[in-house]
Amino acid sequence: MTQIAKVVTWVNSDQKPLWWRQVIRRVMEQGELKQQDLQLIYQVAKMEFGLLEKNVDYPSYIKLVDVAGFETEAAPVTLASIGNVKNVSSLIEDVTLNFPIEGLTAVYGDNGAGKSSYARIMKSACLTRGDVPVITTNAFNPSTIPSQATLGVSIGGAAVVENIWTIGGKPSPELKSIRVFDSHSATHYISKTDSVEYKPAEVRLLDELSRACQFVKDELTREIAPFSTPYRIPDLNPLSKVSAFCNSLVTATQTTLDARCGGEDELPEIALLKKDVIELSGKTPAQVKAIYESKLKHREPLLNFLTNLYEKLGDVNLARLGASYDDKLTKLKVAEQVRRSTLNGLPIEGIGNEAWKEMWSHAQNFIMSNGDDKTFPPVENEHCPTCIQPIGSQAAARMARFADYITNQSLVDADKATTTLTLQMNLIAQLSFDLKPYGGVLEELVQSANDAMEQFNTCIQQLSDRKSNLTSAEPTFSYPELDMRFVQRLSQQVEAIKAKRDGVVDDGSLTQSIKLMQDRLIELEDRQRLSAHKENIILEMNRIKMLGRFNSALSTTNLSLITRFISELAKTGSLGLINTAFANELSALGFKSFDVETKTQGSAGQQKLTLQISNNASKIGHIASEGEQKCIALAGFMAELTIDNRKSAIIFDDPVNSLDHKWRRKFAKRIADEALHRQVIVLTHDLPFLMMLSEESSNPINIQSITRRGKLSGFPQGRPPWDTLKTVDRIGQLRQLEVELRRYTKRDDFIEDIYSRDAKHIYGKMRETWERLVEEWLIRNVVQRFSRAVQTQNIRYIVDSTPEDVATISEGMKKCSTFFEGHDTATGLGVTEMPDIDELLADITALDVYFKLLKKRRE
Repeated sequence: MTQIAKVVTWVNSDQKPLWWRQVIRRVMEQGELKQQDLQLIYQVAKMEFGLLEKNVDYPSYIKLVDVAGFETEAAPVTLASIGNVKNVSSLIEDVTLNFPIEGLTAVYGDNGAGKSSYARIMKSACLTRGDVPVITTNAFNPSTIPSQATLGVSIGGAAVVENIWTIGGKPSPELKSIRVFDSHSATHYISKTDSVEYKPAEVRLLDELSRACQFVKDELTREIAPFSTPYRIPDLNPLSKVSAFCNSLVTATQTTLDARCGGEDELPEIALLKKDVIELSGKTPAQVKAIYESKLKHREPLLNFLTNLYEKLGDVNLARLGASYDDKLTKLKVAEQVRRSTLNGLPIEGIGNEAWKEMWSHAQNFIMSNGDDKTFPPVENEHCPTCIQPIGSQAAARMARFADYITNQSLVDADKATTTLTLQMNLIAQLSFDLKPYGGVLEELVQSANDAMEQFNTCIQQLSDRKSNLTSAEPTFSYPELDMRFVQRLSQQVEAIKAKRDGVVDDGSLTQSIKLMQDRLIELEDRQRLSAHKENIILEMNRIKMLGRFNSALSTTNLSLITRFISELAKTGSLGLINTAFANELSALGFKSFDVETKTQGSAGQQKLTLQISNNASKIGHIASEGEQKCIALAGFMAELTIDNRKSAIIFDDPVNSLDHKWRRKFAKRIADEALHRQVIVLTHDLPFLMMLSEESSNPINIQSITRRGKLSGFPQGRPPWDTLKTVDRIGQLRQLEVELRRYTKRDDFIEDIYSRDAKHIYGKMRETWERLVEEWLIRNVVQRFSRAVQTQNIRYIVDSTPEDVATISEGMKKCSTFFEGHDTATGLGVTEMPDIDELLADITALDVYFKLLKKRRE
């Protein structure tokens, strides 16, 4: 199993936080974590522990990490070009700075030429210690386009591939193989213990995981602060159930809280309990029983009164009354149908109705009471009891029909149903709602419970409405449900009083009864306190839960587990070689000030590289000079490249700032030596250091220069800076300048003053070339500017110098001094006429001819 596979298996195991997987996945994809990656990882960690709602992407964040596709450097990466810059400081946009992919390239630029801006792009796109530099936009030409540049890279010497770097964009793994060293990053090797940037890929993965843990920890620590202060909880009796509930809010829910909070309906009971405790304390059992009997004497009559009303006007009895009412109506309807079929066609209306039947009944009673020989209804020839006229056959037949109707069973049933309903309704009508007998107990109940009278009035009104409706001409038998709360309350009170009365047997039972009341009172009062602070309790419940979630999340940022795992990997990795590599680098730099050693150790989740003085507790930064510190830093940088086992390009940005010539020379030699094995690019504004690089390089060095033009910078010159050119190259440039000036003299808009200005410039450069010829070829570099060394072995070249040499050089220098910029001519001497273009060419040719003759003698 590869080292990477070990890391992936380790982070995918069940014991590891799920959000760690997203860290490893992102580092495997892009080589390091950017700020936006850290922010996303923090959100994922919060989702895992319920501090943030899981979004639709959460499953993809915590899925198992796939090891496929993540590999270490397969081939060296070199930087071929940088250009097409957009919105970066004052850099020109449409130019490209090219680099040979082998050997040493030096890019020279004066202050303000754009070197630092190019360097910032390289540091951002590639890898460097310390913070990524701030990229400023173009203040002279503001744009909404993000800062970007195109960097061409070659992998293993293959065709150049363009990588577009954009500020804040996705990093390029190829570019991240290129390392950058500058004065700022050098301080990270000296001033503090820092993580080893250049390390095997598996350790880099875990270092980034450690960095993510620290970021998540810092963010959690910041966000947890508001949850550290508890909300106020009321003082409770430690023996109450409410108190026990408040001591375990971590498991509480809204439901359990609601169950523990008291309501207004408990206030009467609290008042009653307080009153009862006061009343019962200090009394004998007999006295207590008498108190309870008195309470019953007042409450039972009211309860019986209400119970009777509920029985008569309750839904059960109303259903019975409704059935009787429906029965009556049904039977009356049948009886009416019989009446119509029996008495239909009679000349008098209303026959058979209630009044008529009443009359018929009286007539029957009258006849039957006058003797046994009488019949009813009267038959033919008998006299009518109402009109005293003889009854004819037709009238006798009608009366017979009347008798059949009266004795019909349907009419009998209707009469019976009517009688039954009437009796029931009479009971309803006789119900009394007189409350005077119960005024005292009602007043007592109102005082003990605020809502008692409201409930009582509701039930009385409902019952009264039912009675009024039932006794109306057209009663109804369906009503809203009766409010039984008052009756239930009163019934419970009665039963409770009876239980208390029966429970008082002796002094012991009385004491126990009072104790139960006091316990109940404590519980009810704590419930009320909890209810009064319910809002705070909810806040405290949420705080405790959130605090628990934060602490659970924080536990996953502990770096000890990562540290141990890194140490295990390091034992079999390449980090153990760093001491030897570092010592070799110090030796190569000629460092002998004091003995320095490295310490590699697992600390806070990262493999650390510490530099310290051997057998001395002092910090290097406190006793070493700036040159010594930078030397040590460069040794550390190069040693890490060795243990990283990479051959990709390295970039130096002004690595010798503020160093003296001795250290510059050592740095130049080490950098030049490294360029024999890999591509090395040096950006500098230090001309002596540039010359040292050239002198120390065994192979030809590619020197380029950039300059500023107006408000824009970063223009490639296409040639080395003038001061670095040798005599032959300077003569070549003088000829080119002459060609350009000759072309100007032939223009229609030719101006003499402009010609004089440009000619003076050429004569100034010609004078410098004569000086370089003297140094380079006449005295053959026996002494050199920017160098303390004297090349004594070259003195042999001086012996053949002749008066003709002196005369030629003096004449050339004199003429240049006459016409170059820098000398002021006295007014009284008049104006010296500037040589024409042909004379200028002749002077350059004379210099070239003498140079070639002298060079031939010196070679």
